[in-house]
Amino acid sequence: MSELHDVTDRADLELLLGAFYRRVLADDVLRPVFVDVMHLDLARHLPVVTGFWERVLFQSGDYRGQAMEVHRGVHRQVPLTAEHFQRWLELWGETLGVHFRGPVADQAQAHARRMAGVFLRNLTEADGGRRALPLAAAQGRTAPEA
Repeated sequence: MSELHDVTDRADLELLLGAFYRRVLADDVLRPVFVDVMHLDLARHLPVVTGFWERVLFQSGDYRGQAMEVHRGVHRQVPLTAEHFQRWLELWGETLGVHFRGPVADQAQAHARRMAGVFLRNLTEADGGRRALPLAAAQGRTAPEA
């Protein structure tokens, strides 16, 4: 078995995100949001989200989207809760840990935790906090503590 390497380029991100979204689309908690609400077209979504992570991790790429607005639109259709974001973080950390190890992979995990917290807070504050549940801090790259 070969040793895991760090995330170094767009090709690594494509591998990571392809594996991650395959898991998301098979997940009981997240599949309904991504399939039934968003009607996610993976072939169109993967280049966009790869560009997002390329911008975040390498300060390159062509992402110019508005991720918060996209999530607000989804949240208007189905309330996104701490459970959704927690599961997203679990799958992200597990997928990342299977494929990569190193400082950039650690950055990807840390950014995902921050982003999930910010998105959840912004979405639930718009609801007056009615749907807010605490988001457990994801530790490492494994399932977060409950």
